[in-house]
Amino acid sequence: MYYKNKSNLPSYKFSDFKKACKNPKEVIIFSDAYYFADLYFSLRTKKQILSFIQSDGLENLSFLNTRRWGKNPNKNNPIMVDSYEFISGYRKGYLAFMYNKITGKWIIKSFHTSKHMEHQ
Repeated sequence: MYYKNKSNLPSYKFSDFKKACKNPKEVIIFSDAYYFADLYFSLRTKKQILSFIQSDGLENLSFLNTRRWGKNPNKNNPIMVDSYEFISGYRKGYLAFMYNKITGKWIIKSFHTSKHMEHQ
């Protein structure tokens, strides 16, 4: 599930995250991610978001970075967040997710248009 992280490599295998999206009980989606997935991609439910990821809706997926989750309430359980850009139709999107070893859950932290879009 994990890579031995170097700053230019993801912390997780995307294939493991994608596989987890088959089972909604394995994935938590933050409320902001729900809101922006609906606003920008018309993905209104958890089922729609996970199905979109599972069915390769994230075209031209490109790893951006991995960082420590700054708002982690449990500092004794460091969690890394992997960020990706993707294309969907004419939009460039941004997805950030992480895995909590204690809960055994994947977490979608962000799902919105790419902040890098203005610079492309």
